[in-house]
Amino acid sequence: MKEITEKMSFFKQFENSIIIDKSDENIFSMTPSKDYFVGNTPHGGYLTAVMQKALSFSMPHPHVINSNTLYLDRTEPKKINIQVDKIRESRGSSVGRVSLIQDDKLRCMMTGICSDFNYMNGVNDLETLPPKIFNEKRDLFISLNFDNKQEGFTPSFIKQTKCDIAKQHAWWLKNENDLGDEARCAGFISMGEEIPDQFVLSFYSDFFPPVVMNKYGPLGWVPTLSLTTNIRQLPTTSELFMDVIAKDLNKGFFEQDCQIWDLNKNLVATSRQLTRILKSEEKLPHLI
Repeated sequence: MKEITEKMSFFKQFENSIIIDKSDENIFSMTPSKDYFVGNTPHGGYLTAVMQKALSFSMPHPHVINSNTLYLDRTEPKKINIQVDKIRESRGSSVGRVSLIQDDKLRCMMTGICSDFNYMNGVNDLETLPPKIFNEKRDLFISLNFDNKQEGFTPSFIKQTKCDIAKQHAWWLKNENDLGDEARCAGFISMGEEIPDQFVLSFYSDFFPPVVMNKYGPLGWVPTLSLTTNIRQLPTTSELFMDVIAKDLNKGFFEQDCQIWDLNKNLVATSRQLTRILKSEEKLPHLI
């Protein structure tokens, strides 16, 4: 990991890591930063942020308020090409499709809806407030860091933030008989003093490791197959609160829902992903 100095905050480092080069109209390229990897693979939320950036550059509206990403094949740690196709344009919104291509093979595909928060207006109601755990004392939260279980166990992307999660969700500190009753993780996250932009929110929307581990313990590689991210509004605070819950484990597949608030209790983003526990019948034989 690069040394973080006063001149290079986590936020600025993330900004630099999603810089894309334009080679033609609606065609871009970049090489993923290894600071945002899981093992030897770019992190899914990081790739979503990169693809959203290409989409926002190509459409008449700057904010990607909804995106749906399919992870079709493993992205390698080398140069990627990104192509954006415009599907629809109107006064208040536009729709596009993004293809992430590597070695002439489609690795990820996204469709997205763009608008402009500076001109959006309408009625506010049906407010979604943070859960009770949001108000607990901060000494009940600990750093999201697995290295005390095994040196180098913490993925590189986690180290590019300051993230503290509720102690009861720290599955790596528990033995098999002391795991939680729910597949959940909640905590606070920031990249420094800067206010997160839409691309940081996209990265956060897939940030926590699969929360099924809080109920079942380590499960190895648990791939995300699809990710839907909604940016509801831009935050007003640098630190955010996230609550992620997994549900409905069926034939090894489950849904994982994420809600993100700023510290003024504004819901800023939500996401839902379809994820799979590989060889679940072998790893969780007691559930059969």
